[in-house]
Order: sequence, then structure tokens, then C-alpha cells
Amino acid sequence: MADIFISYSSEDKSTVRQIAGLLEAKGWSVWWDRQIPIGERFDTVIENELHSASCVIVVWTERSIKSEWVKNEASEAASKRKLVPIVLENVPIPLAFRRIESAMMKDWDGESDHPELEILYDSISKILNQSSDAPPIRETPLSESFETRKKRKSQVRIASLLILILFSVVTLFYFLQELTEAKLAVRVFDWKDNPLTQGEVKIYLKDNIRTQSIDNNGQALFVDLPNEVTKRKLKIEISSLGYATKIYDTLISKSTFIEFRIPFVSKINISGKVKTAAEYPIKGVDVIVEGTKYFDKTKNDGSFLIRLDEYTIGDEIEIVTSHPNYEDKISRLKIISPDMKNIDLYLNPVTH
Repeated sequence: MADIFISYSSEDKSTVRQIAGLLEAKGWSVWWDRQIPIGERFDTVIENELHSASCVIVVWTERSIKSEWVKNEASEAASKRKLVPIVLENVPIPLAFRRIESAMMKDWDGESDHPELEILYDSISKILNQSSDAPPIRETPLSESFETRKKRKSQVRIASLLILILFSVVTLFYFLQELTEAKLAVRVFDWKDNPLTQGEVKIYLKDNIRTQSIDNNGQALFVDLPNEVTKRKLKIEISSLGYATKIYDTLISKSTFIEFRIPFVSKINISGKVKTAAEYPIKGVDVIVEGTKYFDKTKNDGSFLIRLDEYTIGDEIEIVTSHPNYEDKISRLKIISPDMKNIDLYLNPVTH
């Protein structure tokens, strides 16, 4: 058995002879000359030498990268981590072997002091040393295999028991959580039974206050409440822009929902000025909310103030202005707060 097996294309034999000579000069035995003894199969001999060698060198050239024999031998060696590649020509290394560090000897002309040779020698030494240090493979006695299987079965049983215990603990934890925690959903509507989509709900607990925003469905959800909230009246405060803030005291069950209807604020104030395009105030303009009884007449500075009942945030109104010397004007307005200020209106004079 040789220390080193060289895989190459037969067309590169003369170059490989030089490489083999350098390696033998280092004291290593090399199998490279593929002369097969009479009476023996070619592939059998090569396979035996490939398997028995501690290190395999593959020589990459234009000829060898096309050889299936070379690529198969290199693949076998790489799988056993004993492959050392040498690149002698500027050729693409097969994809499967590009991650293995190679001795780059593209400009080598046979000299014994090429810098890449030291890298080659070092790689070979490491592989050969690893091979000699590897402990011998011993067959496992039948009795030992039986004991190993017995131990493995015992470990599986213990692991299964631990999983069962963990599952039971988790189940018990959630069961106890259900016993000690309550949930509450507060649903909020206006006087027309439309869900409110803004605002917040506060609940007053024994030691703290919990606050939740009202979502797009008109609901504020509270979870993980202490079970004590089901044993006494709970104070609930609901507020939303444009609506009267309401406070309720009520009893709740462990998992329930409560519906509340809150009224809009009692007054909506709309104020501003009526002016000309040149910013001069206009006195005596009737400012009317179309289709309603709500109106005002502008003062000397063009200001007006209208107080509305039965309107709330989100409602839309039309404001109509009337004056004998100015064109009538209709302005559409959406109520966005209880106090609408700086609603300025600009009128054009009547042309004759």
C-alpha cells in the first residue's frame, strides 16, 4: 500500500512522473504508474490502491477535467477528506471541488523550489499525520450493542415521561389562568345605534386604572383581569370626541361583554368671520345652517357664532350666507370638534 495515490489523465504522464519523483524524495511511497499486473482487473487494482492510500492527489489539466475516471477518483477521495488538488493549467476546476484548497502550479516547469510545493507538502503531511493518529476501528460486541439499545430505550421512556409532565404543567397553568383571570369587552354606540370608532374606555380596578382605545368595530377589549372584578361593581368611564363622557357602575361576569350608548355633547359651536376677497369684514350678513333654525347675523367686525343642538362629530352641514349687496354663497362643512373656530367665509359683491 502506498502513502499517496495520484489521479491524473494518462496524457499528462510525463509531468506526473516529475511530481511523483519529488514526493518520493520526501520519503513518501507513491502509486502513480498504472501498469496493471497480468491477470488482474484494471479497475479492481485502481480501486484497491485508491482506498488503501492515506492521501490522494488529483492533477487538474485540460485533459483531466474531461476524464470521468479522474473526477470519480477525486470525488471518492474528497468524501474521505484525503484529497489534495494540484492545478497545472489555467482551467476551471469542477464545481464539486472548488472549495478544496489547491496547489496553484500553473507556471511550474519542473523546478524543485516552486513556492507552491511547500504548500503541497504541508497539506500532504497533515493528511498523513491525521491518518496515522486515527484510532483503530473496533467492532462492537453483541452484548455491548444490546446494552446500548437497552439504554437508548430507557432514555426514550424518560424523555416521553418528561414531555408528558411538561404538557400537564402547561395545561394546569392555563386552567388556573382561566380560574383567576376575567375578560371584558365594552361595546359603545351612539344614540342612533351606530358603533363609535374613536375614544377610550377606562375601568377602575382596586389598585390601578386600565385604559383601552375603542377600535373600528366600536369595541374596547380587556383581558387578564383579576377575578375579583366579578365580585363587586366595576366603575367604567367612556369618553369620545363630540360625545358626553359617561361613568357607569356595573357588575360583570367572568367572561362577558357590555353595551353602552352615550349621548353627543349638548352644544356644537361654529364661529368665524364673513369678509370680502380683500379681507374687509362685512356687517349684517345672515349666516344660516341650511334646513335648520340655527343662524346668526354678522357683527361690525364680520364675526358670527352659531350654536347647534342635535349634531355631533362627523356630521356634515351646509352654511348659507345672504346679504343684499353680496352674492349668496353655500359652504359645506364637516363637524370635526365641539368648537369649530375660524370658519371664515368670503363673498363677492353683486354686479349690476
